[in-house]
Amino acid sequence: MTAPEQASEFIAKWREREPEMAYAEVFCPRPLRARFALWGALLFELRAAAFELSDARLIEAKSAWWADESLRCAQGAPRHPLTKALAVPGLPWNALARGMLSVAQAEVSRPSDRNTSLASVAPLADGISAMEAALFGADSSDDTSIAVAVHLLNERLRIGLAAADGGRVPLSLLARHGITSALLAQPQGAMAVSDWAAELASALPQNPGGATLYRRTRSAFDAWLLRERAAARVRHSIPSLRALRLAWRAARAGRST
Repeated sequence: MTAPEQASEFIAKWREREPEMAYAEVFCPRPLRARFALWGALLFELRAAAFELSDARLIEAKSAWWADESLRCAQGAPRHPLTKALAVPGLPWNALARGMLSVAQAEVSRPSDRNTSLASVAPLADGISAMEAALFGADSSDDTSIAVAVHLLNERLRIGLAAADGGRVPLSLLARHGITSALLAQPQGAMAVSDWAAELASALPQNPGGATLYRRTRSAFDAWLLRERAAARVRHSIPSLRALRLAWRAARAGRST
């Protein structure tokens, strides 16, 4: 499989947002590298629709569009360049559609604690986990779904602190630190944000050997970024040598794909 020209601009957007994943691609078998990049680009588009828009109506509309697109893929009629390129037989597109539909139908609310926060993104995480397993020949598992959920919440934390949902920092942490969500993006909210990063890092599975290469490397990067934020060091990227070392260790930890 080679990535078609129409998909290249979406792959470029993903690589610009997640440059560390270039080091993960190095360890992907060459015949699967195009699929690896297409999947990363599609995940970026899904995440942007579900978690990176400022207007709840736009989130609903774009998430519903992707749910419909996933259903069309299940019927063999994709429209988007990325879904057209990922025309792999037997993919569980319906599971992904259910996950995106859960986002479109959800009411935006603040989670009370880590468990409710993870549960709020669980349908989408399950759909992504199922797709990823089918694409790369692995078994979908609860651990993989949790790793995906942590990734989604980490990305929301990275970009959403000033939004209405406060980056989904739970209410329990606001109460613990005696602040309102309006202060999360201010210096007064730093400790609550650090604590939330630490809680997310601790939720990541410790032995992801059965997961795909994509998920193992992505989780290794998420863990590093979360630990840095927990230590009050906000990082927008991972240093190159560190990213290469993390990817190498993750690649050695399990499957080749």
